[in-house]
Amino acid sequence: MRILLPFVFALLCSAAEPAPPELPRHVLTNDGLIVLARAGVGDALLVDLVRYKRTHFDTSAEALAALARHGLAESVIRAVVEKQEQVQLRPPQVTMEPVAPREDGRIEIAPGSMLMLPSEKNKRPRGDAGRWYKISMR
Repeated sequence: MRILLPFVFALLCSAAEPAPPELPRHVLTNDGLIVLARAGVGDALLVDLVRYKRTHFDTSAEALAALARHGLAESVIRAVVEKQEQVQLRPPQVTMEPVAPREDGRIEIAPGSMLMLPSEKNKRPRGDAGRWYKISMR
């Protein structure tokens, strides 16, 4: 029994690893490119999709090699690397907008946003004494 216990513990620990967060379906990923290439979508259209859609690519050596193994052209892989570099270098956009509570006093915000009640010295016009602000970063 003592010999079996470490193996059971290791099995439980490996099963408890959290799964990576799922991306929305409209975000183009490495797997999405492979699916499109297998469906016969041409290289020029794949490059355009990489350039103009929301994306989240893995540009590690292993992931790029997998794209090449699945038959994606060098131009598509180059577009993937360029797009990912643009995404990583782009400074986050922060927006701040006033939010009014609903009748029941609740405030609804989207995921990735937060609420802030302005401090005394940073308040906007005097009529905004109790106003909340929604801060979003993209």
